Amino acid sequence: MNSTSSLINLQEVDTQLLEISELLGDLPVKVEELTKEEQQLTEEIDQSKTRIKEIKLQVSKKDLQVKQLTSKIDKLKDQLFLVKTNKQYDALSHEIDFLKEELNNIELNEFELIEEKDTLSAETEERENNLVSLTDSLHIRKTNLETLLAESSEKKTSLESEREGIVNELSAFVIAKYDRVFEARDGMAVIETMGTSCGGCGSIVPPQKIAELKLAKSLETCDVCSRFLYWPAKKND
Repeated sequence: MNSTSSLINLQEVDTQLLEISELLGDLPVKVEELTKEEQQLTEEIDQSKTRIKEIKLQVSKKDLQVKQLTSKIDKLKDQLFLVKTNKQYDALSHEIDFLKEELNNIELNEFELIEEKDTLSAETEERENNLVSLTDSLHIRKTNLETLLAESSEKKTSLESEREGIVNELSAFVIAKYDRVFEARDGMAVIETMGTSCGGCGSIVPPQKIAELKLAKSLETCDVCSRFLYWPAKKND
């Protein structure tokens, strides 16, 4: 098999591989993105639930402190009626004021904790709802992907094996050029001539190249788009 025939076969194989890739589309990427999003949401939910537990424990401790301080303040207030000097009265009043300030700080902190818990609870509920929806979508996409992969896997493996055999027939230089043109020309690196024009870009192919293409003894490329050219067998006399 000459180089031209090998290149034509390589183009046919790569076109089929490209079709398989396009069949899958962005599904593999989307599945990967959704999987990462699912993991992130799950982690955020777990972190929020852990924080909510911590807050509940802190609020419980604050409640106990509030009860203890309130009881202590009430006792001190009762003692105000028993003191006999202004000095004792002032000392008790000062201690009561100090405890009241401490109580206010604890109650304020407790209020902030409860607000944080409520916000986290609402956010967690929303995340859990999003997670259910995302998991359902991910399951559908994974099923579709697995189905498409199963359907195309055997064919893709066969084509890749065929491609490897064709590549071994060609020089590294030709393959390197083919790959560059394939990438630059949207997957079409080898094209037949249309009359005396390039079948890819429509540029006129010089007569000397047309003669060489008919003989198919050397590789010829389009001077404009760099695609490899060949003269269809049906046009030979």
